[in-house]
Amino acid sequence: MTTLLFDFDGTLADSLSAIVTITNRLAPEFGYRPTPWEKIEALKGLNARQLIQYSGISILKIPALLRRLQTELRQQSTLIPPCAGMPTVIQALYERQHTLAVITSNSPDIVRTFLATHQMQDCFVNVDGGGTLFRKGKLIAQYLQRNSFDLAQTVYIGDEVRDIEAARLAGIRSVAVTWGFNQREVLAAANPDWLVDDPEALQAIADAV
Repeated sequence: MTTLLFDFDGTLADSLSAIVTITNRLAPEFGYRPTPWEKIEALKGLNARQLIQYSGISILKIPALLRRLQTELRQQSTLIPPCAGMPTVIQALYERQHTLAVITSNSPDIVRTFLATHQMQDCFVNVDGGGTLFRKGKLIAQYLQRNSFDLAQTVYIGDEVRDIEAARLAGIRSVAVTWGFNQREVLAAANPDWLVDDPEALQAIADAV
């Protein structure tokens, strides 16, 4: 069976609106440019590093901003909807006896509350997270080492260029999904092993690995 490691925001959870609302409210306090709603689609064409540069936030302020963002997301975690079609696909993957886990830059307790709210908590063997925006590759590698998974039968599923990069750093293949925070063209340019537009495509990938 395949081990499927999932990103959270933009892959499992449709949290973009909540994140933009919170970060726009915090913009004056942290001294960066807020995100106009009419520019959301265009900004999906930027990877995480380019988005940081666009916002004008000081690199030194990012850890504190992430902590504040997670504090506020924690209060809304029962209200965040799943990405369309994902609960059904997660249940199907679980019933096929694939191993599912979440590895995210977000806080694990936010993820666990979300999964419980949407009756997906029993489908996942583990939730791992925290750290910085660009530490995910190390998080994945450490998780793989602790669990002795077969790298050839393990994939990381995410919605951003940094997810593809993290999987590559950890020595596993990547699945990029197009319903999240980065545009399809940007994801394709990062050369994921699979690029999918429909959650149901994940079932075929899992069965084929």
